[in-house]
Amino acid sequence: MSKKLFLITVLWSAISFPLLAETLPPGCEYDKECVVKLPGTVCGDGSESFYTLVAKKNSNNLLIFLEPGGACWNSETCVFGHVLRLSAKKPTAKLIAEKGLLNLSDPTNPFFNFSKITVPYCTADVFLGDNEINYGDSSHPKIIHHHGFKNALLTMQAAKELYPDPERVVLFGRSAGGLGVLGQIRNLDAVFPKAEKHALADAGTPVMPPYLNAENYEEIIRNWNAYETLPVVSSSESMNHFGDLLRFNTNHFPHIRYGLIQSYEDVVMTYFAKSVGSPEPSEAVRNTIIAASNDYIGLETPHAKVFFVEGKTHILTKKAVSQRISAGMKLSDWLQLMFSHQPWPNVRPDLSY
Repeated sequence: MSKKLFLITVLWSAISFPLLAETLPPGCEYDKECVVKLPGTVCGDGSESFYTLVAKKNSNNLLIFLEPGGACWNSETCVFGHVLRLSAKKPTAKLIAEKGLLNLSDPTNPFFNFSKITVPYCTADVFLGDNEINYGDSSHPKIIHHHGFKNALLTMQAAKELYPDPERVVLFGRSAGGLGVLGQIRNLDAVFPKAEKHALADAGTPVMPPYLNAENYEEIIRNWNAYETLPVVSSSESMNHFGDLLRFNTNHFPHIRYGLIQSYEDVVMTYFAKSVGSPEPSEAVRNTIIAASNDYIGLETPHAKVFFVEGKTHILTKKAVSQRISAGMKLSDWLQLMFSHQPWPNVRPDLSY
């Protein structure tokens, strides 16, 4: 990392203002992760969910993190391992132990001095569902509550109560949470209208038709009732699948910088493509990722960029971002340019050939 970019990181992370939250939720302490129950939220099994908070005493910056996890959309996928969990599960690992973007002990991390709120993922719907559906039968019901969209919104609203006037808010997600980021940008803007806002999706680029079987893809959207959570747009702007969120965010939120981090042959996305009937899943993933940048975001869009890498790695921000290099650029440098409002490139090895 250059000295200039390092200085930007330190300054951007260290700017502090008067404490936002006058009181912390019961049981919470500064610089420690605590669990806060959140009435109205619901996990896939119908249990109440929560959020976690790591509060910084003198920070006016807020990171909202959407957790990763599996997805399910029918009786087969909701039974045989596509989902990590469908019930609330309190965190067992300390965030401070992570080596990547959620590392709370690294002062060069752009989020080092941010208060952090984590939205658990327990609805199997990439934070875009709004449905309760029986994937069993009358004799053996298997009711799944796909309410991830509402859970994320309620958590942002709870964050607003704790931090009513933040200077900066970053919405960050990985995998399912990364795709959730794309669907929640408009809620981020509505809940925090005055804040400087950024959004970052790691391994969340939506795989979409025509690179997937359209009928199987429509089953996912229908069973999650995601047509109700996709933005309402004009007759001239269609919203047919999750990929359309890229174009919607690009067109409607020029004041929000957002970025996609992705590997071309992401192993989890390839598995998903295969599970919905793609005859060439690896090719489907690569073509989708390139189309997302070329056709849905646009190469010349100043406020939305991509950082693509060769390989199959799923989730690229779990290790030190200074160690991720693509087309000669460190991911850490790319992020600093993103967050400091400097000119900001697309990193695309496929364009370098």
